[in-house]
Amino acid sequence: MTCSSTMAAPRTTAAGAPVAGAARPFHPIHVHVHVRLRDGGSAMLRPLVGGEVSVLETVFEGLSTRSRRQRFLVPMPRLPSSHRRALADVDGQRHVAWVALVDGEPVGICRYVTTGPGAAELAFEVADAHQGRGIASALVDAVTTVALSRGITWMEATVEPGNLASEAVLARVGIDLFLSDGVLEGRGELRPASPSRINRRAVLALAGQGATSASTAAATSSS
Repeated sequence: MTCSSTMAAPRTTAAGAPVAGAARPFHPIHVHVHVRLRDGGSAMLRPLVGGEVSVLETVFEGLSTRSRRQRFLVPMPRLPSSHRRALADVDGQRHVAWVALVDGEPVGICRYVTTGPGAAELAFEVADAHQGRGIASALVDAVTTVALSRGITWMEATVEPGNLASEAVLARVGIDLFLSDGVLEGRGELRPASPSRINRRAVLALAGQGATSASTAAATSSS
């Protein structure tokens, strides 16, 4: 399950190199929010840390050729370095991303990138082996919860026609899609997903700690 979005512009040093921390591993990072999945399993959600390229690559490798095309709207046999830099350039404000982990392995990511005052663009992807479990819904719920808390009131998204699962996820948060130039595009007034897939207070508490929190406590919820 994937939903496309415009890339965030990569942030680099004056010499054009990616920001520090690009090789940071994904395993030692702070707190998670526990989510119960539709099939009785569970996932752990947390904010993506700036420069966590390894997480991006792990999720990308779990996407089929079809899922990659749905996410990026073009064939994507590999993740170009420019895309890696842009997708890892999260700052917790302008560009917010959360990752879902199952048994410690990254399996999905959802993000928003602001496009103007009170507006942002949403995108998400879930590895094929874990699609249909409710991971996308939980991630979108978490990311839009953070967005609403930070004054984002309008959200937009782009989806490949026929991606019914992503359409349903977006409809839950107020984004209705219409065919335009061969793709589905939509913009809507952001609303909390109902019913919620997550413990929103736990999400906001974790988001408020900042991307470099060293805490290791866990918060739990069910869906």
